[in-house]
Amino acid sequence: MEGGNKAKGKLIIIEGLDKSGKTTQSKLLFEFYSKLYPGHVSLFNFPDYTTRIGREIRLFLEGKIHYNDEVKHILLSANRWEKKSEIETLRNQGNIVILNRYYQSNLAYGLSNGMDLDWLINLDSGLPKEDMVIVLDIDPSISYKRGIENNFKLDEFEKNKGFLEKARKNYLNLAKKFNWIVISSDRDTNSILQLIINHVENAQRNKN
Repeated sequence: MEGGNKAKGKLIIIEGLDKSGKTTQSKLLFEFYSKLYPGHVSLFNFPDYTTRIGREIRLFLEGKIHYNDEVKHILLSANRWEKKSEIETLRNQGNIVILNRYYQSNLAYGLSNGMDLDWLINLDSGLPKEDMVIVLDIDPSISYKRGIENNFKLDEFEKNKGFLEKARKNYLNLAKKFNWIVISSDRDTNSILQLIINHVENAQRNKN
């Protein structure tokens, strides 16, 4: 990273199945870089349920409203487009922008729903491009178990373990195709965070 008070503009994506530790690691990464570059680090969570489209997404994930698979993935994409200008502005101002999920989720889960990869890619064509994608890999049975043990209300994508197995396979295949970084989340929280930081810092050194 650049020295001084301002961080170099960067878009870092944290991906993976539900309960893989994405939210925890995104928050820890945000806190780590906020100490280095106060005021120049931002965190977004997708889906963003605070928007009108986000509220619609919550309804179908909770099974309170029903759409076909194409509409679901279009809405998930539209939710990201709602934040396009904000993300672009922050990165152009030199901020590190951390995203807890991005369009990569739509690819992995969309393929699991039988969607065409090119169709899914086109939904998000034109959104700000990422500098790095970190996939936290977790065994689907562990993801499912964590949800049950912690009394989480499983959403539509989490209820079917077979579907989660497809999603994991698609994440790993896509990681090879698009050079995403895969980190096993079957380790302690601090170790995972350090691995993520190491990858970010190594990428920056190689870029320089």
